[in-house]
Amino acid sequence: MSTVEIKDFDESRMDELLAFLTRWSPDHPELGEGPIIKWQKCYRFVALHEDKIVGYIAQIPHEFRYGAKSGREGIEKFGWAVTLVLNMGDDAVRKQAGRGLLTRCENNPPWQYCGVGMVPEVEEPYKRRGHAVRRDCAMMYTRILNPSKMLRYVGKSPLLSPAVAVANLFRPAPAELRHGSVEKITEFKPEWDDKWDELLSEQHELYGARDAEFLNYKLAQPNRDYHAYVHSDGGYIIIRHATHRVRDMNLVKVCDLVGTKKAQADLLTRAVLLAREVNAYGIVAMGSTTMRETFQQAGLWVSKPYPIAMPPNITAKMHISFFDSDLDNLW
Repeated sequence: MSTVEIKDFDESRMDELLAFLTRWSPDHPELGEGPIIKWQKCYRFVALHEDKIVGYIAQIPHEFRYGAKSGREGIEKFGWAVTLVLNMGDDAVRKQAGRGLLTRCENNPPWQYCGVGMVPEVEEPYKRRGHAVRRDCAMMYTRILNPSKMLRYVGKSPLLSPAVAVANLFRPAPAELRHGSVEKITEFKPEWDDKWDELLSEQHELYGARDAEFLNYKLAQPNRDYHAYVHSDGGYIIIRHATHRVRDMNLVKVCDLVGTKKAQADLLTRAVLLAREVNAYGIVAMGSTTMRETFQQAGLWVSKPYPIAMPPNITAKMHISFFDSDLDNLW
């Protein structure tokens, strides 16, 4: 069998790539959206077999800063591996392509390899490749508004719906803002940058850099309807109503949240109110393990660790949102 070659993506093969992504990621057709692929600031690598694309991966560069809680200064340059899609028709080719693409991302200085959402079956291979799989950094937080729909989506029995409904009664989400006011915005101003950095540094050991350039770039993502709000006590939230194109599922996603404790509480309340306004089946967010109490008080009482593959030399606990890892791209 001829070998699989790993190459930097050639833009002249865009049509072939989009067709490949659409065919081999049927549960996530949004991965083949041309406008998003072209908008995304990333490295793109493809696996070629007999001069045909048989694999693809993107790597998102993002600087992370050490916060005051870490006792350190400086930055870490992380490259988030996303959108690994492989041709599933030939097992030998698939394995070559997958290993080769991951190796390319692992050797892309100065960006250190990171990935999120490590499922159990791939943990050991990642560890063998020299990565640490951490569960002490990030959590997925959820409020289930439509138990039967959400339980089915996460692979749980709809028979649990009454129990979830009762639990929601005993863990209500606030119905109004209690600590200030929020204002909807359409863009971030550079003069706010220092405030976001100060808040993140106070609360986290290691966090992704935030500035107007990064946030406005994310807000301008094609085919995505973001809602951004700032809080009078100091903070912001970016949320999105997301509808799955293949499955019967619609959610409100908390894509990014920064603020004082009071601001975070009100901003999450605003997100829950949006979920009710659009009849979403639930609301989901990703954040640091240290934010658990904040999310629970806002009504997002269901939580679970979200594994991260990261360099073993990094000992600080990383705060990561959907924006940091580009997971907001998924439907």
